[in-house]
Amino acid sequence: MANLGDRYLGINKEASYGTTLVTGLEYGEVDDESFAQSLEILTREDISRYAARRTVIGSKYSSGDVSWAMLGDLFTGRIIANAWGKCTQSGSGTARTNTLEEIKVDTVTATSGAVTTGFNSLTIEVGRDGRAHRYPGQVLDSLTIGANINEYVMMSASFVGCGEDNSAEHALTAALTDANVHANDAFHFNGAHVAFEGVGTATAERSPYVKSIELNINLNRDTDSAMALGSATYTRAPLCGIREIKGTIEFNRAMNDAENAKFEPFFKELSEGLMVNGNNTDPAISLYFTGGTNESLLIDIFKVQYDPPDSTISGRDIQTLKCSFTALYDEGQEAMSKAVWKTTQTTNVLT
Repeated sequence: MANLGDRYLGINKEASYGTTLVTGLEYGEVDDESFAQSLEILTREDISRYAARRTVIGSKYSSGDVSWAMLGDLFTGRIIANAWGKCTQSGSGTARTNTLEEIKVDTVTATSGAVTTGFNSLTIEVGRDGRAHRYPGQVLDSLTIGANINEYVMMSASFVGCGEDNSAEHALTAALTDANVHANDAFHFNGAHVAFEGVGTATAERSPYVKSIELNINLNRDTDSAMALGSATYTRAPLCGIREIKGTIEFNRAMNDAENAKFEPFFKELSEGLMVNGNNTDPAISLYFTGGTNESLLIDIFKVQYDPPDSTISGRDIQTLKCSFTALYDEGQEAMSKAVWKTTQTTNVLT
């Protein structure tokens, strides 16, 4: 039997890029992970031999994915915040509000009062059977959030960063206990809401027809720009490229015009290439997830281009409607989206 007591995943914000830091790890209740180091092997060929004779190890880097159910803990909040890059914290005690905004310039984190701007670089430590594996210089590359009927609200995050720290056979930390993880249960489908041309926090504006939704935020990190002569791994955090926000929605019915209850997109207008230009008050799509007391995530997407719908039928199955969408940059809001993360954790999620 596998030694489950050895297994854990923790993150820590680095003081400087690529410097391993594992004291005070923030642990997550992780379902699975896939971190691994990659090597670029240089092969030397010459005219005197019919096959390659020598190799040398070139660049080293690592990447991996993490999947877990959304929780109101610092682990989840920090990863979410790194999809936006700017956090303004308000509130007091165990009722804190972190307003997350997109940033135009890729910078390291800096704090001024209640406002922290910039992306974190993280050391990620993974406990596996017999030893700990440390991956420094990890930065968020993409984040996916999904909600389905009779399931927890699930998240997955992809990271890229420096090669694994193999300076020693790193010892495992002590086995996780309840003291190391969040006390409340994970968010689930009962607390997931979607609004169209409205705000998910307003009960009267939530759609009663959404069966599932998945949202993906991709920062498209440029790993080539992170390399430099004289080093086998990244010397600076891979810079963000073009931000992409895409998603998929499934409704529990065919969604013809007569079934449009709360400004949901319906088949006819989707077939003609629907584009919705919302604003800060009435975003095109608003996602709202709630957990325990003082725990929630609101994501507002201002401007959306929908793809043609899929509403085919098969046998006696109930007809539903699926559609994909792509967020666009909104000139009025000077952003594609914003988010509000409410939590009982007192720490600013980017500091």
